[in-house]
Amino acid sequence: MKKKIFVIFTGGTIGSASADGRVGLDGSSKRKLIQMYNAARGEDVQFICSSPVNMLSENVAKEHLYAIRDEVRRLDFSAADGIIITHGTDSLCINAHYLSLALRDVPLPVVLVSSLFPLDDKRQNGLTNFIAAVDFIEKAKARGVFVSFANEADRPLIHLAGRLTFCDQLTGYYHSVKDIPLAEVKDGCVKFISSPLNPDESVLNAPGVPAGGKICDNVMLITARSLLNFGLYDFDRTRPAAVIVETYHSGTVCTEGNELNFIKFANYCRERGVAVILSPIDSGANVYASMSDLPDNVIAAKDECLESATAKVMCALGDGLGADAYLTRDIAFEKLRRHHD
Repeated sequence: MKKKIFVIFTGGTIGSASADGRVGLDGSSKRKLIQMYNAARGEDVQFICSSPVNMLSENVAKEHLYAIRDEVRRLDFSAADGIIITHGTDSLCINAHYLSLALRDVPLPVVLVSSLFPLDDKRQNGLTNFIAAVDFIEKAKARGVFVSFANEADRPLIHLAGRLTFCDQLTGYYHSVKDIPLAEVKDGCVKFISSPLNPDESVLNAPGVPAGGKICDNVMLITARSLLNFGLYDFDRTRPAAVIVETYHSGTVCTEGNELNFIKFANYCRERGVAVILSPIDSGANVYASMSDLPDNVIAAKDECLESATAKVMCALGDGLGADAYLTRDIAFEKLRRHHD
């Protein structure tokens, strides 16, 4: 009996074509991807297709994500073995994190598939990513949201959507936090990556509880860098609901001086009712002296990547909760397991 897979097309580069040096959405790409799969693997899978939105992913809005989420929820989960969502690469990361939260209770594997180049470009990796997604759905017993992506043409990887980090600059390559993906797909076989940080295969098939029905986009992200002048931010004119400050790799920010002083900035935010979140923070790492006396209004997003913390804060606020409401929960395998000797 043929396997059945729902495919939700949303546009993006994988849904585009090149013409005169420009890339634009192309309605025929949906048919082209299925044809390319059939040519490579035969017609061993029945694909049940829909297209609730058609967007270039850099133009994504909350309404697009709600439409994708709702399209998944309209499906008859008993009628197929898994779900593939095609998606652009530009905004893949945060959108994958949102969907990992919002669709955590779906009893099928949901795999996001992208392409660095349109399908009519010989550099495209969309077909490789799509094939790997099909193999993962067929071979792995898992539920939740995943991302299939090949930085190397012959090595497609499966990432937990809740562990995906922002892509590399210019190349567009994607990785999991700590560079530990969930699995590798090769020659139709799925090999799970052995690591104390990865969830066991048995856990991957356990039911989950979703979070994050709505999104609050009134959230600011600031990346720590040398000479970052916090004094430039004026929240008396436009006030965010929360500010997430990306720390240096050692979990630090500048806490000395005047305009460069994060502590002064955190107090400024407290006076204006703006939540402040530091991410990422490794709970098992040594605490630097500069970070030992932070204001009590500073929230530490521990043991998950910045991208996960960002999606959680946006979802918590969107659901009318405090900014930290979801940060202590492991919703979609996003928390990194600590391994103590």
